[in-house]
Parts: sequence; C-alpha cells; structure tokens
Amino acid sequence: MKNDRSSFEQMCHAVLEGTATEAELEQFRQRMHSSAAERKAYAEQAQMHALLTWQKGRAAVPAPFVLAPTDFPVPSNIIAFPFRKAMLAAAAILVIGFAFWQIADHGGKDGVIAAAEGVPPTVEKGVSIDILASTDSTYQVGQRVVLDSLDMQSGSLRFRISSGAVVDVEGPVGLEFVSPMRMRLLRGSATTDVGSEAKGFVVDTASATVLDIGTRFGVSYADDGSTDIVVLEGEVQVYRAGVPKSPETRLASLYEGEAARMVSRDAKIQRLQAAALRGDRLAIRGLNAPDSSVISNVTDNIKNANFYRCYTIVPEGMAEGAPASLTKQGHNKLTWNSLPGQPFPEELQGADVIGTFQGERIRQPLADINLELTRPCAVYVLFDSRAKPPEWLQRDFIKTEMRLRSGPWWPNLVATDTLEPDENDEIHIEHTVWRKDVPKAGTVTLGAFVPKRDKYPYAMYGIAVKAL
Repeated sequence: MKNDRSSFEQMCHAVLEGTATEAELEQFRQRMHSSAAERKAYAEQAQMHALLTWQKGRAAVPAPFVLAPTDFPVPSNIIAFPFRKAMLAAAAILVIGFAFWQIADHGGKDGVIAAAEGVPPTVEKGVSIDILASTDSTYQVGQRVVLDSLDMQSGSLRFRISSGAVVDVEGPVGLEFVSPMRMRLLRGSATTDVGSEAKGFVVDTASATVLDIGTRFGVSYADDGSTDIVVLEGEVQVYRAGVPKSPETRLASLYEGEAARMVSRDAKIQRLQAAALRGDRLAIRGLNAPDSSVISNVTDNIKNANFYRCYTIVPEGMAEGAPASLTKQGHNKLTWNSLPGQPFPEELQGADVIGTFQGERIRQPLADINLELTRPCAVYVLFDSRAKPPEWLQRDFIKTEMRLRSGPWWPNLVATDTLEPDENDEIHIEHTVWRKDVPKAGTVTLGAFVPKRDKYPYAMYGIAVKAL
C-alpha cells in the first residue's frame, strides 16, 4: 500500500509539472475515474502545488479550461497560509483545471470525466483548420479558419486540424469539432488520417465512438442511425456512443482491411461485408453515396466470430494503380497495373473494381463470393497465372488475351516465396483475365479458388465489373 501511495504521489507530481508521458496520463485518468479517495488526494496535492507555484511566481496556467471545479470537490482541510483565501482557491482551481485539461481531449488525450461517464463532451468555441484541397466549396486552398461546425451540401474538402489529423469529407456532410482531438459526425462520411501526430483521435456518432490508434479510417453515419467504420490503415477501437472506454466496454478492435456496422447505439456490432471507396485517396464514400451503378452488394457466408474483413468497391475505378486489396500488414498497398511495356487494357478501363482480401484466410476453405448486380454486366476474374483455374472458372468464364499484374508484394509471403524482384526491386504477380457476360440484373456467384483442404500458395483472385 505504501509503495502504491508513493507511486500515485509521483504520478500526481508528474501530471502537475507537465512531465507525465501519454501512458502515465492515461493511467492517471483511469484512477481518477475509479477512485473518489484518489481524486481527493489529488486535489490536496494540487492545492499544495498551487501554493508553491504562486509563491515562486510561476502561476502561468493556460486560461481556457473546460472542467468545472465542482466535478472535483476541494476538501475543507486546507492548510492556512498568510495570504488571501480567494487567491489560494483560485490558484488551486486553475492548477486542477490545467491538469485535467492535459488529460482531456485537448492536446490528444481522452475526454473529461463527465464525457467518460456518458455525458456528451462540450464543444469548444472553435478549432483551427487549414484547407488542403477544395472542390465546389466556399473554402480556398491555403486558407486557415476557426470552425466549431461544418455543414456541406455538396463538394469535397480536405483539411488539417491543429492536432495534425487530416480529414477528407464529401457533401452532404455535417460535423461538429469538439476539440482538436475529437470530431462529431452528424451525417455523411469522413475519412481521417491521424499520421504520427494525432493518434488517439476520436470520431463520435449518435451510435458509436471510434478511437483511432493509427492511422487512416473512414466513418459514415446515416439518417437511420447506423454507423459504418472502415479501417484503411492501422487500427481503431469501437465503443457504443456515450459509454466509458475500457477493455470491458470495447466492442471490437478493427485493423486495416476490416469494417463493421452499428445499426443503432444499443445494437450488436456486426461485420460490414462490403464498403464503397473513392479510389484516388482511398476515402470512404459511405452511406450517403451510392456504392455503384452496377453493383449493389458483395457478400459471402463466412460466419466466424470476430471476423471483420471486408470487400471494397471503387466505382469506375479500374485503371493503372487501382486498389487491388485492403489487407493486413504485408501487402495493404496492392494495386492493379499493366505488364511492363504494355498499355493498361482498354476493355477494363472504368470498370468497377472489387478488392478481395489476401492472407491466411484464403488458404482455408472459403465460401463463395456473391455479386449482386443491378443491370447487365461483364464480370471479370483476375486469376493468378501460376495457379490451375478451378472448375467453375473454366466452365462459366472465357479466358481472354488480357493480362494484368498485382503488386508490389512483400517478399517472404506464401504467395511470393518463389518469385524474384524485378529491376525496381519489386515483386509483382501476373494475372490472367477471365470474362463472363451477365444478361440481366441478379446475383452472380464466384466459387472458391481452391478445393477444400488443398494448399494454395497463390494470390487470391481479383474482380472487376463493367456495364454492358
């Protein structure tokens, strides 16, 4: 107990002096939430620190505090010093406020205790943002503005918040800026890249709270109250809206290539099987934009618990450099490219490209993939040229003369173990292109690429769809 108390006093000292690390601040915040006795002990230390600080002429405390002193009561047994009580109380409140300002959303830490207990965080009077890109909006590239909200009916915008987070939005969209490290999505979609500066950034909707661990993710909120989350790179943690964040209340940790949906605040989190993306910057199109004019959905019947891998759809995105797959570490930058010295096949240009997922999952028995089409289409399967085509592919599709390659791949993977790097020291896999014409709207089923229980040291096939 003595060691624990000593450790807590050292932690308080580090917080008050501003030397606490992010891990120490998080630990301190959790202890403040869970122990009234430690909140009281901290208040006592904060008062003593305020007295010493004031006496030494160092009471330079930032002014804008959100925390109310009533949230952390000041004990009555204050040690008397020979100057006015009002000055003492003011200094104590300022220092207490400053310490909790440090561990709040401001500057990269989590919300204040009131927010952690389910009360929506208070919106500050404005957050500074720099406009990085603007299409059909009232903002100009290079402009710096202070906003507490953003409402766009149309157009697109990319901006950097003062915390370092870069956000892409496309109208219609509505946002509130709670703090430099917290944003509330009221409608539409937003894609956030926190880079290395803004890890811990939070996006709230009415049904979910998404905590970013790093680095790029998309959130979409619909009028019916549902929230979609797609992780493009890194990791996020998902909680119910207004619920304290802890390992016990966490609904899921999602990694790159994974996606989930919350249909309401009280619903169970579920796998989102397909997500529509903008291909130019890998940004979520979301629930306010049609997935595609030819594809209404992509599904399979995988029922594994805690499985969140998703298929991606980039409408009219097939071209040089189109995204081939969003997968876990190793090859999350896979793109489709022409063979060296050859043009990209004109027939495939402008097709909707469907990103499948790679990795160990495809070396296990995999369910069929179902494409729900809204009109007559040509369906293309991009198959690893090293592998033997399965029976369903040979039966239902025609092999064309077109070829593509996917890459760059990492070495030392099952799918690349026998391949040598090219002249650019990159590894690519060549694919044959198979075509099937579908005369009317309906569901097209693509089978497994390998018989059950067979080893499959090849890349998963890709898919493209183009209206006839």
